[in-house]
Order: sequence, then C-alpha cells, then structure tokens
Amino acid sequence: MAKSGSAAARLRRRRPPKPAAATPSADAVPVPDARELAARLRRVNLDTFPILHELLRTRSVTRTARSFGMTQPGVSRILRQLRLSFDDQLLVPIGREAQLTPRAEALIDPLHRALAEIGLLLDSTNPFDPATEAVHFVVTTADYVSLLLAPILAEICAAEAPRVVLEFTEARLRNPDELARIDFLIGPRAFGERLGKRIGSMPLWRDDIVCITAEANQAIPARITAEQFQRERQVGMRSDPRVPPDIRLQLQPTSALETALVCTTPNFLVIGAIVEQADSIALVPRKVAQELIRSRRLRIVELAHPHRQLMIDAYWSLAASGKRGHAWLRGLLARAAMRLQ
Repeated sequence: MAKSGSAAARLRRRRPPKPAAATPSADAVPVPDARELAARLRRVNLDTFPILHELLRTRSVTRTARSFGMTQPGVSRILRQLRLSFDDQLLVPIGREAQLTPRAEALIDPLHRALAEIGLLLDSTNPFDPATEAVHFVVTTADYVSLLLAPILAEICAAEAPRVVLEFTEARLRNPDELARIDFLIGPRAFGERLGKRIGSMPLWRDDIVCITAEANQAIPARITAEQFQRERQVGMRSDPRVPPDIRLQLQPTSALETALVCTTPNFLVIGAIVEQADSIALVPRKVAQELIRSRRLRIVELAHPHRQLMIDAYWSLAASGKRGHAWLRGLLARAAMRLQ
C-alpha cells in the first residue's frame, strides 16, 4: 500500500498544472450572452437607430425629419420611443437649441461604429464595384487642391471607375452640419480641426508657403524675410472678404504678413497671372508655385518665416461615411495623395 501511495504521489507531482485562465485585455469588448442579447433587442426597434444617429448629430427633430423625408411628428414619436428604450431624455431643449445628455454623448461613438459594422455586414454579399456602379461625389476645396488632385483622380476613374462622377466645389463650410451635405472637405489641418472631433479625417500631404515673383523682377532675392516681403507690393488670395482674420490665418499661416495688398483674388491660379504682369509678389503653397512656374514666367523665392508649414487633410461627416462607395473614394484619395508626395 505504501508503494502504491508513493506512485500516486509521484504521478501527482508529474501532472502538468492547469493553464491559468486567460486574462481579457483591457480593450477587449465582452460578447453578451446570446439569449440575453436577443431578449434586450426585442425591447428596442433597431430601425430607429439610424434616426437616433442623426438626432445626435443634428440635435434637431426638424433637420432629422428633413434628412429622412419624414414628418416632424413622426421623428418626435420615435424620439419618445428611444427615450423609453434608453431610460434617458437624450435631447434636452434649452431655449431654441437642444443639448445632448451625458448618456447621449456616450452613445455617439459606439452607435456610429455599430451602424458602420451593420452596413458592412449587409453589404458583404454585394460590395461596391467601381467598375460598374454610378456614384456622384462632391468634394469641397480650394482651387489649388482641385488643380493637383482632380487630374489624378479623373485619370484613375477613367481606367477603374468610368461611371463615377467627381464634383469639385469651392463653397465655404463652417460647421459639421454643412459638412454633412457633401462627401469630402479638403483643406489645412488647422482649419479642419475647428469642425470638432465627431468627423472623419485622413492626412493627405504636407506643404509649405513660398513667395512667387516675376522672372524679370531681379530686385527680389532668392530668399526673402518677412520684413522684406512686407515692403513689397503684394497680391493675395481672398476667397471671401467676410472670413475673419483668425480663420484666414488657419487657411494660410502666413496671411498676417500680407499688410500691403494691392490686389486680391478668390483664385490661387489667377495670382500667378497678376504677379507675372505686375510689379508685385505673392505668398502661395509650394505645390501651387510649382504648377504656376510651368506655364508662367515666374520664379520661386524661399520665405524665411517660422510659421509656413501646411498639412492638407481630407474631412468628412460621420453621417456620410456609410454612403455607398465612400470608403472606396477614401482609398482613392490616399492613392492620389501618394503621387503628390
């Protein structure tokens, strides 16, 4: 018996220990019990979630009704259902405006991700096919971005997406609601960041500000200081005279140097013609200058100034990101930007 007990003890000693239970990572999302989830889903109407998403974005029953082609009473009725489902007011009227409750604020990001995933789930058997589908995209940006991007995008679309229509506009956008009416805004990062955090964004390319002058104007050195620039006759780009100086500074970080403007134009490309023929100089993004000197008798003058860098990004409303083909066009913008590096 002692022998047998000793062998059993040796066996216990040789037996490998049970593996420790895996510790879930802090970022892991717990998967709910299927039966519990099914019971909870029966208490809500998933059809109302896209309307909730729009209500949280617009903070307006009227604008949400307009977006979905519904009546205001219809959206108000759905809002009452959602308040019961979430046991929260979600939208709280304050004067003529409405504010989101903390619960509603917390719903924004997970709701957007959930709707995006559901959209992918439903589209998985019918992915967007750029070779055959007809889609119209609107891109709002400055003329110089159109000059750089539009030919590349049109070239790619001609080969890969012949029925895709790209519309470039120069309309001024001031807030996320206006951004939701188009597909993409392309512009300086400092300006795009004013639109808030609840938008999509993607870096495209880096640029910097340089000075241009006529080839014949040899009085301008190869490198110019801010003080030297301010002593010269200047031409500037002004897309809208009502734009406040702080916004203008974000659109072009050297605009504060333009203290002796003798001519302004809403178009970067016109600046080249003016500078070529008039006794003047101008500040433009380097990629604009490189395009202008191909067709104009101009030269590039380096600017000695610490704040001349530009980061150009693409921005879009999260409400528009589910549009069919939108993800494909984001990839196309990234491909086109690579050719501009």
